[in-house]
Amino acid sequence: MYKSIKWPIVSAFLLFSSINANGQFIEYGVGAGVLNYAGDMARGYQFKNLNPAIQGIYRLNFSHIVSLKFGLLYGKVSGSDAKPIDAFGAVRNASFSRRIAEGSLTIEYHFLDYKNEKSPIRWSPYFFGGFGFTKLLDVDNTVEDISNFQPVMPFGLGLKHLIGKQFSISLEVGARKLFTDKFDRISDGDLFNKNFQYGNPKDRDWYHFTGFSFTYILYKIPCPFRYIPNKSLYD
Repeated sequence: MYKSIKWPIVSAFLLFSSINANGQFIEYGVGAGVLNYAGDMARGYQFKNLNPAIQGIYRLNFSHIVSLKFGLLYGKVSGSDAKPIDAFGAVRNASFSRRIAEGSLTIEYHFLDYKNEKSPIRWSPYFFGGFGFTKLLDVDNTVEDISNFQPVMPFGLGLKHLIGKQFSISLEVGARKLFTDKFDRISDGDLFNKNFQYGNPKDRDWYHFTGFSFTYILYKIPCPFRYIPNKSLYD
């Protein structure tokens, strides 16, 4: 009987050892930063359009180099023609403000093996890219021809630094590409004057997120039950 149970016990021990070795697999935390708009009213990164935002993070570390991040982002995106970038902006004198809630799934690639215990450095730059959806929380469907849910493609660069074994801080700068030109309520014409080109319908809108995050790494997986050996297995 001892031989019949020997290999299951060994297999279970090896499985537990492999799980324990990957104890840094799960990571979660929070972040804060600013959202910025780019579109028909603004080009590039405009400091006048900054709005505060918060972020929730759940990360799966598949290796010291590659991670998968689930992110939730909430904040406000706004813009205006207060300083028009072209003649159309000077005529329309428009503005907008939207509250958004974004859910995304991104892959992070770290350029340095900073988590290796033998590594002399505890930081690394990284690149991230993925896909997600943005929910527009204040859409008025009686006057707007836009869906509440919009696909979004986030990508950008960041810098991470380990604090001890269980904490990490990061600075991240990322862009969000939208697949609509109606996010800023400026598209191919005014609702009341279709003969005037108020926006470029081929120029999709964007928004950016820049912020810090603080995460906690589950270094070990706790066992909820106290182990009591079954001595009858060895009879």
